[in-house]
Amino acid sequence: MAGTTAETMAAAPRRRTSPRARANARFGLVLAAPALVFVLGLVAWPAIRTTIYSLQRVSFRGEARWAGFANFRTLFADEQFRHALTTTVLYAVGFLLVSTLLGLGFALLLNTGFRGQWLARSLLIVPWACPWVMVGMIWKWFVDGEVGALNGALLALGLDGVAPLSDSTGALVVAILAGAWRQASFTGLLFLAGLQTIPREVPEAAMVDGTNAWQRLRHLTLPWLRPVIVVVVIINTIFGFMQFDTIWALTQGGPGDATSVLSIYLYQQLFVYTNTGLGSATAVVLGGIALVLGFVFVKLLYRSSTITEGVE
Repeated sequence: MAGTTAETMAAAPRRRTSPRARANARFGLVLAAPALVFVLGLVAWPAIRTTIYSLQRVSFRGEARWAGFANFRTLFADEQFRHALTTTVLYAVGFLLVSTLLGLGFALLLNTGFRGQWLARSLLIVPWACPWVMVGMIWKWFVDGEVGALNGALLALGLDGVAPLSDSTGALVVAILAGAWRQASFTGLLFLAGLQTIPREVPEAAMVDGTNAWQRLRHLTLPWLRPVIVVVVIINTIFGFMQFDTIWALTQGGPGDATSVLSIYLYQQLFVYTNTGLGSATAVVLGGIALVLGFVFVKLLYRSSTITEGVE
């Protein structure tokens, strides 16, 4: 049986690429060459240099000595690094869940017909238009224990005021909410664009069949949005692990080191302690985590090659 199969495969004519297809491929490569060179110069070369620095000991005068994996051994033996790694994971998970679920909720709400829908859709972009640093400053004033709007609202309702930035857990929660608030805006736009591609007759037919809102969401909407979910999860994961601006403007890693994530640890090693080797090793670890998680999410979530294959 195996021999027959092998003979059949050997006898089958090989598909040859036509000259026209080869010419189109060469033409596409020529068109993509400038962008490829730009990406290599902007991304690949700095990444290679950072990896090289992570394997060296660089003195204050710029002299470099080969150190192998000594920087990485020092890194993982550092309790402050391990704490920053744990905080980063907690922050990234919270950031991913809140921004994705909140963005999906915004998109589902704005996809329904109601009065002023165009205005609500326009306002959805406002948080995304704010720079990350500005988001941190806005939320810092919002939750301020003395002059913040949050305490003003609580006191108006007869409740006690709060000072979340002075508490370790509260500061981390506020940092997650601040970053997720901005990211949920972009996430909502992506989900809304995906919802617009669903043919109107498909949910209408599902309603005729007697399905409720939860069943339509689970068996129709979410499978249809699977490619969008993949993109959203990857982007939000990367933003969660790479976040620096908002946390720095909000808490600068405090109180203590409660919100000191890897990006802040990296900043301190490079620019405060001028430890180029250890800072570069931190950057390699941080980039490697984001890259591996991106591949994992693509493998787990992208089961179909088209949008409609996932619809049940």
